[in-house]
Amino acid sequence: MAWLYVVLMLSVGQSSIVGGAAVFFFLGVLPTWFVAWVIRNKLRRRRAEREQGRKA
Repeated sequence: MAWLYVVLMLSVGQSSIVGGAAVFFFLGVLPTWFVAWVIRNKLRRRRAEREQGRKA
């Protein structure tokens, strides 16, 4: 959350709206999405391994 706040403040300080939107997207949205995707895949993999353990 703090990272998104910092990036938001950085993007607000840009000289143009397009530049601010690009900064927010590339420095805020994409890294946050990537971290969430990695964590979700890890949890999904653990859940699948746990299900395989129960069936065996």
